[in-house]
Amino acid sequence: MKMVISIMGMTICLLCGCQQDKNEEKGQWKQETSQENAGLEELEAWRATEQQKSKEEPETEASENNGRADMAEPEEVTPDYLTCMSGTIVEQELTAEEISELFYAQEIPEDVFARMNGVSYVENDDIALEDLRYLRLLYVGFDEQTHVGELVVHESIADTILEIFQILYENGYQIEKMRLIDDYDGDDHASLLDNNTSAFNYRVVEGSKKLSRHAYGLAIDINPFYNPYVTYPDGVEHISPEGSEPYADRQADFPHKIGKDGDLCWQLFSERGFTWGGDWKSLKDYQHFQISE
Repeated sequence: MKMVISIMGMTICLLCGCQQDKNEEKGQWKQETSQENAGLEELEAWRATEQQKSKEEPETEASENNGRADMAEPEEVTPDYLTCMSGTIVEQELTAEEISELFYAQEIPEDVFARMNGVSYVENDDIALEDLRYLRLLYVGFDEQTHVGELVVHESIADTILEIFQILYENGYQIEKMRLIDDYDGDDHASLLDNNTSAFNYRVVEGSKKLSRHAYGLAIDINPFYNPYVTYPDGVEHISPEGSEPYADRQADFPHKIGKDGDLCWQLFSERGFTWGGDWKSLKDYQHFQISE
């Protein structure tokens, strides 16, 4: 009897233990399921947040890209060829009317006089500022591109100079530079060495006390490095500027040479009454054209 009771007790204990284990497992499963559900809810919430961000970001990114594009590609501004620096390249193709408008003369503007004052122009009894004209014009550079140029000449020859240089331009006659002598601090030698075409400069003839025709705005030097100034002090040939010695040989064939052998520049100036320095006897100034008194 005791054995039967004992066996039954053991059975009951085992059954209770099993039930307890099952209950514990069930509770643990519920807890894990609850945690899993909470994790899924968090995952879904995170996904919803990311989806919302992805909808908003393209617009922001596009705006940023547009901003960068605006910064990288600023709107191009065409230079004002009436006021731009001498030497500026004219990028656009010009009509005949636009070309004519870019060949003009005016009284010396204030900003130009500020460059000239005390440099190429000083107060004197020989030439008044009112007698001079500032010229804007075009020329074909050695790079075969159109450039804006400038000159200062006497008002009596301003229209003639404009006419000559417009014909030279339209025929593709090449000039390397055309800047005021003031850009070289009034130093004629520095201008010649840089092959700069220029006109007015209140100065004397080199080696004398006599005023040059440049001092009146009645002379112009064109491509001077290739058309040098040749003198013969004490019977010895002197060629200026230095480095231009090969171009003193006028029998040689080279580009940019001014002369009577079909050269358009010589022809145009000669037809309009200018004297060419290449015809002088005591010296040769192959770059130089002037109107004599």
